[in-house]
Amino acid sequence: MWLDRAIKWLLPREEHFFDLLQRGAQCARDASGLLVKCVEEPDPSKRERLIKEIKDIEHEADRVIIEVYQELNRTFVTPIDRSDIYRLGSELEGITDAIYSTVLQIDLHAMVDLPGGSKEVARLIYGACGDILEAVTCLQGNKSHLDIRKRCKSIKSFEDEGDIIFRVQIASMFKNERDAVRLLTHKEFLEGLESTLDLCDDVGNVLSSIVIKNS
Repeated sequence: MWLDRAIKWLLPREEHFFDLLQRGAQCARDASGLLVKCVEEPDPSKRERLIKEIKDIEHEADRVIIEVYQELNRTFVTPIDRSDIYRLGSELEGITDAIYSTVLQIDLHAMVDLPGGSKEVARLIYGACGDILEAVTCLQGNKSHLDIRKRCKSIKSFEDEGDIIFRVQIASMFKNERDAVRLLTHKEFLEGLESTLDLCDDVGNVLSSIVIKNS
């Protein structure tokens, strides 16, 4: 065990993985900001433009994760466990992808109005993505593990609050909505938002695991 640690200490460590992870986190943060604007925008044409902007960010997130995979394949020693880099990069890309998939429903289903709770959950996603970006930024150089833990707890609180909003709104839909198509599309949209918030919590769990391993 001590020999493995000595070898790793002597060999160069590729620190640019942190830059890639920060880019992935920034994509999630930027996409979540546009998500908030999209659900708050009543004009269909402006919504369409926002969806296209989110699509561009989703493509950038795809490029980032491809770079992460390529670098992992050609790097011998990584600054943190390579499985953690792989998982964190994938989960970050998953958030941006989920945001795009969710807003795309507005266009696919020609949704004029959105279900109750959409704005609230979108803002929670934005808050969680802000915490994720800050936490990922703190990873480099093993800086401020206490701050990372604090951010992870905040992400969890956002996810818990989103679950409550989701359950209340779904119950209200099944109780009051009489249009089956509207019920289906609104339910699917809220599920997309709630799943995105779950993915944020998954990233928080990965970050917590990294902190424990490197403390």
